[in-house]
Amino acid sequence: MPLLAALGLSKSYSGVRVLDAVDFGVERGEVHALVGENGAGKSTLIKILGGAVRSDAGRVTLDGAPLPAGDPLAVRRRGLSIVYQEFTLVPGLSVADNVFLGRERGRPFLRRTDMLRAAQAVLDELGGGIKASAPVAGLSVAHQQMVEIARALLGDASVLIFDEPSASLSGREVDRLLATIRRLRERGIGIVYVSHRFEEVFALADRITVLRDGRLVTTVPAAGVDRPQLIRWMVGRDVSEEFPSRHVSAGATVMTVANLSAPPRFHEVSFSVRAGEIVGLAGLVGAGRSSAALAILGALPSHGSVALNGLAARFHSPAEAIGRGDVYLPEDRKGHGILPVMSA
Repeated sequence: MPLLAALGLSKSYSGVRVLDAVDFGVERGEVHALVGENGAGKSTLIKILGGAVRSDAGRVTLDGAPLPAGDPLAVRRRGLSIVYQEFTLVPGLSVADNVFLGRERGRPFLRRTDMLRAAQAVLDELGGGIKASAPVAGLSVAHQQMVEIARALLGDASVLIFDEPSASLSGREVDRLLATIRRLRERGIGIVYVSHRFEEVFALADRITVLRDGRLVTTVPAAGVDRPQLIRWMVGRDVSEEFPSRHVSAGATVMTVANLSAPPRFHEVSFSVRAGEIVGLAGLVGAGRSSAALAILGALPSHGSVALNGLAARFHSPAEAIGRGDVYLPEDRKGHGILPVMSA
């Protein structure tokens, strides 16, 4: 019997079937990749495995014993931990306090030095230069993701589920993460790895399960699968070109950024954007990409020049920028992109 086994899991929301009799399993010392398009049912499946959602039908067992449905804390205590794509950190606490939240060491007095030391050891293994004593509220999105991963690794888990863990990490941080997962596999821990990045799937996975429209398409050894086949299973048809060539005729320049600086975040940034054109702004974590965008929007003090359609556009606030048709979609969607207490 697999270490983790899910049999016949089904789930519907408001009459819409999002999972339909899905079977899934993870062996000891295995990395099992779970892939599928957005809306395929991956997140619902892992939430059921982790106890955050109750299934309408089916059952989940760990080491042959049923896992409690709808009780995430009990599931974690049984040995299954999840690194969710959406962060579950408490901003007002330190990194170490978040890592040990709900399983603090010491009663009635906390052994803070012990917790700091243990948290720092896991963080150092992952890399990134994060201090266990630092407040989470001051960390970048990428570093918050590393704290989520550290929290999962510190527990005595027999199964770890990673939901898009590399989405906000740099190349070097991803390499460290993959190396850590390989070491966990060698220790006999079962790993579920959810990702849209095929290069990571093929680099890590022993088996691959594909979901489409809430149904199980196939579970196969990773060694016998290539990229085109995996895409066919995910979308349900042949895709002749994963990235079709585009022939776009760009128009007049609509934005010009010249010698924009906001020391010490970034210096002398210059680029232009034409109508009908997509310009990529790339760099490692901490290189200043997000800061440059915030400065253009007037959310960060800076000097230099910005022009829209040939007219000077030195905004003093994001509201002023929005009024001129210049908008920003932040990387921290949950923290900066929405007001959760308000309706859509």
